[in-house]
Amino acid sequence: MAIVGDGSLTGGMAYEAINNLGHSGRRCVIVLNDNGRSYAPTISRLSESLTNLRLHPTYVQTRDRLRRVLREIPGVGEFAYVGVHGVTSVLREIVTPHTFFEALGVRYVGPIDGHDIAVLEQSLRNAAEWDGPIVVHVLTEKGRGYAPAEQDDVQRLHDFRVRAHVGDEDLGVVPESYTDAFSRSLVDLAAEDDRIVALTAAMPGPTGLLPFQSKFPERFFDVGIAEQHEMTAAAGMAMGGLRPVVAVYSTFFTRAFDQANLDVGLHRLPVVTVLDRAGITGDDGPSHHGMLDLALCLSIPHMTVFAPSNADEVGVMLETALALPGPSSIRFPKTAPPDRCVGVGEGLRARRLREGDGSVCVLAVGKLVGAALDAADLLAAQGIDASVYDVRVVSPPDPEMIDSALSHRVVVTVEDGFRHGGAGEFLLGAIATAASESGVVAPPGRVLGVPRVFVAHGKPDGLLKELGLDGVGIAESVRRAVDGAPDAVVAIPFATHQTGLPPIR
Repeated sequence: MAIVGDGSLTGGMAYEAINNLGHSGRRCVIVLNDNGRSYAPTISRLSESLTNLRLHPTYVQTRDRLRRVLREIPGVGEFAYVGVHGVTSVLREIVTPHTFFEALGVRYVGPIDGHDIAVLEQSLRNAAEWDGPIVVHVLTEKGRGYAPAEQDDVQRLHDFRVRAHVGDEDLGVVPESYTDAFSRSLVDLAAEDDRIVALTAAMPGPTGLLPFQSKFPERFFDVGIAEQHEMTAAAGMAMGGLRPVVAVYSTFFTRAFDQANLDVGLHRLPVVTVLDRAGITGDDGPSHHGMLDLALCLSIPHMTVFAPSNADEVGVMLETALALPGPSSIRFPKTAPPDRCVGVGEGLRARRLREGDGSVCVLAVGKLVGAALDAADLLAAQGIDASVYDVRVVSPPDPEMIDSALSHRVVVTVEDGFRHGGAGEFLLGAIATAASESGVVAPPGRVLGVPRVFVAHGKPDGLLKELGLDGVGIAESVRRAVDGAPDAVVAIPFATHQTGLPPIR
């Protein structure tokens, strides 16, 4: 048995799987849980067809009238009612044409009331007897029975923002997040440039595009859960002279990498990819950590890679990215910006936040700039005066920052993405190239980041601490680098597989 949501049917893999299953003719029961939503209301012509069926007045009225009549039959009413799915299937064939599924060789039954347990169980028992693949279309309501979810028209409480409280006192809305800053800046910039369009893969709310959708509906495109199509559509729009902004979670960017590389990157198209939930995400679970985006984006030639350290930088970087002649990405986390990281930079330049004595240069990326500054304070108390840079733009790196790093005895990079192929290795490579071109010896470097593991579920600050990426951990690693000692051993928060197999180290 396979269970899919109606939102999942907008993705190419679902079509491919159903087509393959229909061709094979093998027995399989597919339960289509149709609640009309994914993160947001489901987008596709197939979902529109399903929605029309579930709302079709002739079908609904006839079905309900038939159920009432059957229940009133003395003695056998309840049995007849339970078996009404067979009759409603006939009605469905009368009211609607040949279905999408049956055209692919997969039998279709439904729609079934997913909240009527007796009817649902009987439908599944009958479906299990079918000698071939069969779809059981089940109608449900997302959040049913929980009033806060039912009253949430945007996401049905798929996720939500917690307001700040102390006891019973409401402290008001939390400070502006990176996503809020992106949302506000995109609307402001789009008001000045009608070439700007925005694309989402069924997540306009979580990625901050609802205000844009409201103000510029004709320039907003929700492609459904189809990140590959989202990226290639943006490439086509860029070829037509538009300035597309693709908003997607960092973890879901992996789905669109081929298109970002060959449809956007190969043609040097001015598509801005905004990667939300980058780095250690936390409570959304191991699958939602944004560990790969830096490594992936840095592997695409000519892509400019931005990493804002605070919310105010998001708008500055978005404006810069939209003015570039080629592809770019802006990655930021779900978590709140660090309190002590303030100020903005300009263009493609880095920001030197602290000038040390030449002993060690710390190149910090994105939100970890705050932790790097905390580490510098701790190191100063130990007699180590570190220089600290807010890298801002990982690629191309600021030449002045690279030259400054060359003048230090040790260089340490800090990021909340995978060490392997990430920002640190990229920056140390740039330093090595600059050293070779200048005829000098590059200083030894050390990369601090996330090891190549699936990181466990947990609070972001706690996970970063376990990974040695908080102020204390970074300070210890920098001190060891200055002393020439190996990195300290940290307790890596593995996400183990449900089979109980040990993690691969």
